[in-house]
Amino acid sequence: MPTTKPFTIETVNLDDVREMDEFDRQVIAAGMERVRAEIADLRRRDLIDAQGELTRKELRPEMLEGTERNFGG
Repeated sequence: MPTTKPFTIETVNLDDVREMDEFDRQVIAAGMERVRAEIADLRRRDLIDAQGELTRKELRPEMLEGTERNFGG
């Protein structure tokens, strides 16, 4: 597989369909890498299980209905 130079929005030729396709592929691949890293972090912190479900369903005390809140605004 030939290596392709990394594109940025400043370097990609918007009129070249092949470059735009490669740019799209690179952006999606980078995004998926970030998603996988976030999922791994959430699992390490025991906030989600292997199926991606929340491990904790209860709300923090300040989030309960009827609680006085101050959003600092």
